[in-house]
Amino acid sequence: MTDETALIQKTFEQYTEAFQALDPTKVLPFFHFPAMLISPEQAAVIGNPVIGYLGFKKAMKELKQRCFTRSYAESLSVQQLSDNMAIVTGRVIRLKRCKQESDETMLECFNLNYTMRKVKGSWKIIVGVLTETSCPSVPAAQVTQPQSLLNRV
Repeated sequence: MTDETALIQKTFEQYTEAFQALDPTKVLPFFHFPAMLISPEQAAVIGNPVIGYLGFKKAMKELKQRCFTRSYAESLSVQQLSDNMAIVTGRVIRLKRCKQESDETMLECFNLNYTMRKVKGSWKIIVGVLTETSCPSVPAAQVTQPQSLLNRV
């Protein structure tokens, strides 16, 4: 097996960067269809890009309404299982700042467990599982740190 751990992590980080825009068209290229996203509340099968667009559009609209500004990953880890299968795990911290607020505060946090598959030479998400976790206290210095210094999800 050729070690592609760095490439898998880079691809996932590109996905997390794309997610920051809250634009479904920017995240869909990172998925292989059909795909599945699972959270504590529900499971969603994304059969094709049109279904994916509609689902992400709704979720991203809700994040905008909740004053989402950005997110970042902690303890990101990649485990390559074979030449075409890998798992990415970590914890995501989402931040918010509403118009009346001067500082970013924590919106939510969760664990992530994504299964990726190599398709036609590119690593793609096929399953994403988000699970509940306790949110750490985020020091103000970390919250206001420039975005370019953070792994964002």
